[in-house]
This record gives sequence, C-alpha cells and structure tokens, in this order.
Amino acid sequence: MKIYKSIKTRFFYIAICLAVLLISACQKHNFTAGELSPTIAVGDLRVLYKGADVTLTKEKLLGATQIVGTVISMPDSGNVPSGIVVMQNYRRGVLRGISFSLGNAASAYHSGDSLVINVVGTTLKRVNGSLQISGLSETAIKKVSENNHVTVQSASSYSIKNNPDQYESTLVQIKMATVSPAPNIDDTFAGDRYLVNGADSIMLHTEASASFANAKLPASATVAGILLIGKNNQGETALQLWPRGISDVSDITKPADPNASLGKSPVIVTGYINDTKGADGNYEYFQFRATRDIDFSKTPMAVVSCTNAGAAEPNKGDAPGAGWATGGGRTYKFNLTEGSVLKGEFFYVGGSNKRINGPNTTDISTAKWIRSIAYVTNDGDGFGSATAGLLPNSGNAGGVAIFDGVIVTETSVPVDAVLFGGTGVTTIYNATTNKGYRVADNDHYNALDGSTAQPFFYQGTNTYVIPHSTPADAGFFVKLGGNFDATSKTWLTPRGFKLYQLQPTSSLSDIETGADVNVMSN
Repeated sequence: MKIYKSIKTRFFYIAICLAVLLISACQKHNFTAGELSPTIAVGDLRVLYKGADVTLTKEKLLGATQIVGTVISMPDSGNVPSGIVVMQNYRRGVLRGISFSLGNAASAYHSGDSLVINVVGTTLKRVNGSLQISGLSETAIKKVSENNHVTVQSASSYSIKNNPDQYESTLVQIKMATVSPAPNIDDTFAGDRYLVNGADSIMLHTEASASFANAKLPASATVAGILLIGKNNQGETALQLWPRGISDVSDITKPADPNASLGKSPVIVTGYINDTKGADGNYEYFQFRATRDIDFSKTPMAVVSCTNAGAAEPNKGDAPGAGWATGGGRTYKFNLTEGSVLKGEFFYVGGSNKRINGPNTTDISTAKWIRSIAYVTNDGDGFGSATAGLLPNSGNAGGVAIFDGVIVTETSVPVDAVLFGGTGVTTIYNATTNKGYRVADNDHYNALDGSTAQPFFYQGTNTYVIPHSTPADAGFFVKLGGNFDATSKTWLTPRGFKLYQLQPTSSLSDIETGADVNVMSN
C-alpha cells in the first residue's frame, strides 16, 4: 500500500511538471525582450555608410542611440581640420575612429577626453573624402572624464593602403619612415611631404598654422598622427597623416650633410648566414668590413636584405616594384645610426639573438653589432614586414645590400651588394617594366658595360650569383674572399666564396680570420 502511494505521488509531480512545460510552450516568447544596449560601436556605425549620406535613426542603429570614445585630436596644436573633433574607441577587440563636425565648439575637446555622444538625428557622410558625423548639437555631447590614455596603433603604409577604413580617424604610428622628397637641412614641416615605407607612401600633412610648422623636417623618423582622408595639391583624394604636435615625431634622422658622403665603397660585404642550424628566426645576420673610419651617428648607412619567393608580396611573381625599397615581404631595412667602426674592423647587422649558428650555439653579442632587430615580431626600419626569415634557404634568390645614408628609394644605388641562391630571373628583373634590384659597382657587378647601361641584377653582364649552401639546415656561414685595396678602393682579386660549416662551439675568430676573408691593403 505504501509502495502504491509512493508511485502515485511521483506520477502526480510528473504530471504537474508536464503541465507547466506545456503551458510554457504555448506562450509566445519574445527573445528580444532583454534591454538593448544604448551604445553602438564606432566600427558598426562606420559600416552603415554605403556611398550616400545616412540619417542616423534608432532603427538604423539597431536600437542604439549613442557612441562612446576617446578624443585624439589636439585643437591647440593647430594641426586638425577646422571645426573637427576626432574620436576613437576600442570595442570587441577592434579599434575604430570617426570625425564629427562641431564648428567653433570643437576647441572645447582635447586629446584624452572621454565622451558619450547621442547621434540620433545626425548625418553620416563623407566630406572631402573623410567620413564624419554632421548636424551634432553641443547638448548631445557629454564629457565623462579627461586625460585618459590614448591608444596608438602601429602600421606600415602598405597596411594602411590595403585597408584604409581600419585606420581612418585613428591615431596611427608609422615607424622609421623616409621623408620624400628628401628634405634639405633647413626645410620645415609646413605643407605636404610623403612618408615612404617600401613601395608605398602616406602623405604627411602639416597646416601652415600648426604650432610645429616651422620645426626642421627630418630625413626619416617614426611619425604618429591622425589618419584622415583629404585632398592633395592636385585636388585628388589622398590618405593623410596629421601629426598632433612635435611630440608625435621620434627616432629622428636629420637630413644628410651633402658634404659628408662616405665616398666610394666605405663598407664591403664579407659574409652572411641565411640558414642557421635549427630555427632561423632572429638568428640570421650579415658581416661587413669597413674600408674607412665611420661614425654612424654622423654619417648613417642602411642595410637591406631581399627574398624573392614567387608568392612574396608585393609584386607577387614579378620583379620588385620599388627595387631594394619595395618592403612588405620582399625587402627589409636596418638603419645604422649609432656606433662607430675603424678602418679594417668587422661589424654585424641582423637578428636580435646574436648567436653564431642558431639556438644553443656560441653567443657573439660581444662582436661589433651596429644594428639588430627581433625581425620575427618587428617591422624593419622604414620598410619590411615582420618575418620568420630575412633570406631564403633554397630555391629562390636572395641578397644583401648596404647604402650610404638611410634614405633608400627605387633609384638608390648600394655601395656594395651581393646576390645568392636561385638563378630564376622573373622575380629579380623585369626587362619590360625595367624594374629590379640595382647593382653596386664592385668586383662582380657594374651599372655600365662599356657605354651600355645595365643597372640591375640579371641585366647584361650582371649574372654572378653565389649558390645556395647544401645540404639545408647544416649551419653554413658564407665567407666571401678576395683582396680589396682600401686606399684606391679597388678590388685586386674578386670575391670568391667558401661555405664554412659552423659548429655549436664555433667562435668569432672562425668567421673573422683566414685566407677566405677580405684582406685590407694599407
């Protein structure tokens, strides 16, 4: 009897649960009954613009009424479009920005101000190419706080041009860019120049009324600023970087003194390692020898490496569009602006790990290192994207060049350069477009063959190439021999090469001594 009552009780509870579920299922559910966020991300706001003016309504904003963000413009600097405030926000892992027109009221908002802005009833449109919000009243803006941190995102000219909407109206930093046209010593910021990263460039814009308009223009620098779209002198739409003040400019290299040239062949390439034992990332390096005393802080130089896989960008499957200055995944630059060497001294440029032959090998950080970069995670000085390897290990051709000065353009001619690896011409020189890597006048290459111009590798008689070391991953240092007269700056014996296999315990003396290393004449 007790068992029967227990079973009956269980069935009773089950029946009640089923009834509740049935009633619940029959009721109409409103899954949007939860309260919508009043705030829309700036990135989501930007995508509402489809080429025509958009009047912003609550419906178009998906139930939102406002945007929030941090002001990045500095009206006191004078280098911001008149009446414009620029704001950016970081939401859902994305940094995006927007400009809004306020007229005279724009001067009340400064970099670091945190704002909440009601945008219902305003218009989203492009003005002179720049996307902005207009029709905004002062009462629609609430300042929450001041002096907040402002995020700066680093980007190359190549990245910006590939995705301008990602960077427009945000604070962007372009690292170690070359200023073009090359400024003279007394040139100032006022006006328009270009910041060159490899094959691409972004206009550097400074209003004549800017607080730093009369500051001296550098030859190269790391420049931060607000990325806007405006009109150039020809009335064409152009991407422009507007620095907010002189504090946005760092890593400055002054224009070259025209009387301070290093002359012919101040440095020669004496070796390199492109395929270390084990991992290559941040372990590749180049060896040079000075043929005169050099203080790089007074007479800077630049080293550029190149790699030419068929899939490498830009100019995929073709010769480099801007030669040694192409950047991206093709060329990578090191600026030599500090330190000094004496005539006859070896020095090194390359990866940050400073090991003779990859992981777990001799530390050579005590050698004369003039410039090193952790290139796996960092872009080059002015151009070149972060990369797992500076030089190819097989198949494709690679090279190393060194230049007088840090300004390297398509027309720059290296003071010395070597080419090694594959013999395929397609990604090195294009005779139709006359694009390629320019040669140095040295022991194996000449820009002229008699009276015939041949300025590029694989053009005319410029066919010398050092073969790849084999087998791969064996840790060969490529020693470049020959006899160079440092007085007459001529090659008495052209460079040969020796594939010197390094061991984990190999030392600097193994790569700096011996008959295979250049002999400097008195």
